Amino acid sequence: MSPIASAQPQPVARTVLPDPLYYLANFRRVIQRVYERYDDLLSTEERDFYRRLQLLNGDAQALYVRLLTRKGPLFRTSKLRYQEIADQPQAIAGLVAQQLVTQPSEIDLLDAFPLFTKQEWLGLLPDAAAQRLAKPALVPLLQNLTEPVQAIIEQQDESLIQLESSEHFATFCLLYFSNGRQDLTEFVLRDLGVYRFENYSLARATRVFTHREQIDKMLCYYRLRDALDDLASLSREEILALSLQLPTMTSPHHQDRCRGDTLVHRRTERLRLRLARQLERLEAWQDALALYRQCQQQPSRERQVRILYRLAQHQAALQLCQQMFDSLSEAEQTFARQFQPKLLKALGQTVTKPAPPVLNEVQLFLTAGDSPNVELAVAQSLSVNGDCFYVENTLFLCIFCLAFWDAIFADVPGAFSNEFQTGPHDLYEEDFASRRSQHFKHGWQKLASWRRAPDELLQFADQKRGIATPFHMGFMPAPELLKLAITRISLHHWQIIFERLLRDLKENRNGLPDLIYFPDEGGYELVEVKGPGDRLQKNQLRWLHYFAEHHIPCQVAYVQWQ
Repeated sequence: MSPIASAQPQPVARTVLPDPLYYLANFRRVIQRVYERYDDLLSTEERDFYRRLQLLNGDAQALYVRLLTRKGPLFRTSKLRYQEIADQPQAIAGLVAQQLVTQPSEIDLLDAFPLFTKQEWLGLLPDAAAQRLAKPALVPLLQNLTEPVQAIIEQQDESLIQLESSEHFATFCLLYFSNGRQDLTEFVLRDLGVYRFENYSLARATRVFTHREQIDKMLCYYRLRDALDDLASLSREEILALSLQLPTMTSPHHQDRCRGDTLVHRRTERLRLRLARQLERLEAWQDALALYRQCQQQPSRERQVRILYRLAQHQAALQLCQQMFDSLSEAEQTFARQFQPKLLKALGQTVTKPAPPVLNEVQLFLTAGDSPNVELAVAQSLSVNGDCFYVENTLFLCIFCLAFWDAIFADVPGAFSNEFQTGPHDLYEEDFASRRSQHFKHGWQKLASWRRAPDELLQFADQKRGIATPFHMGFMPAPELLKLAITRISLHHWQIIFERLLRDLKENRNGLPDLIYFPDEGGYELVEVKGPGDRLQKNQLRWLHYFAEHHIPCQVAYVQWQ
């Protein structure tokens, strides 16, 4: 029986962080790297923040980082206990001197309430009935007291400090990571060996942001994104008000500005699409339509067509559908092809539905046995007369990534902003390949070379094994699978499959068949497996139709248990 490869990442060895001040070293790296790359774009306040940090001693810097990573901004000094900080009172004094923390004279009850336990607050309430109340129910009782906050501070012999300038550190993190998702924990994941990353260029000349306006717009984007956490509760008027706050790049799009502008624009469009979709749910059709018309990202045009159809504006919907036929996106083309007959019928025109490509479909009657899932059951049945591997999307994406490794990690302006990226920022942009045309040319040559000398592929795959990429988090197919795939699949077929991937990497990276089968007599076949009651998804159908059109061997196996 042949090996059956599942798409599970291999375990990565973990180490223990030896330095208790590891977080301080990571903090300093972020601050220093950002200042070196972006000092000319920092505001006066941000440069002053950097200067004040440099005036702190190690203990004060360490305490500041600890406060940044805790829920604040108010803290009880008695609850701040860190063994690696030798002199905490002196560290606090240093932070106060640089105005990185303050000792507030007036504190709101609601701000201070979470800092103290229920029992501590009960010490201010003489009414014994308060004992039976849940902690949140104590707030109205405490609000009736003259000075509950000051009283509990004195009663507990406590002092409070408030974190300041955290918004400046948030800006430094944005400039370091170029997103609002990553933070200092990325260093820990790397140092523990959870992830490995490629060593690519982070030169100042290739930085993402080139003008301050881009930074301010990106900060605005993240503030608005956070405001949309409870989008479903917003009214039409509130949604429209938020839409007016979405950042737009008003500066001329010179070549040196494009990457930062594109990053802001792409992320802002995601919010605009979310707002428009919620307006649809509120049946504010015209408002949703207006927002969708400001978007180029999918599924903007699809949603517009659906709204226009609902509003009985069939001719306008048909015109938009016809525009979608010229789209680079197969998802848009497929939608237009499927929706157009409905519009033609509404307009009283003759409808002729084109016949879809004929798929190679088979029925399999299998015994469940010990197989954990239907894909492995089919793989085991096929392995009797050849080698069959459960690969789903991983095989083609891994070999695509290996062949075009140099292109993916090329030294391109705006592509990389920190050492924790699995791929470039512009991976899903239309000009991703054209900006790296020479690297892609070399990649095609490398693919042809590997077919003649498959051991070169195995050696390169082993070299890159464990490095996280946009297509796999360090997973690499087994050497025997790589060797069979590169030798049995023709170069022409590799080119056909990879060309479709490159048309729309984001959309087409999913939906590839579950199995690849290598019969004993030679050749190969892709197999999409469907269990009882399971149906083909849209992205799977697009791949299957593409394979049928280009005569790539593929079948759909419908399984029935017996």
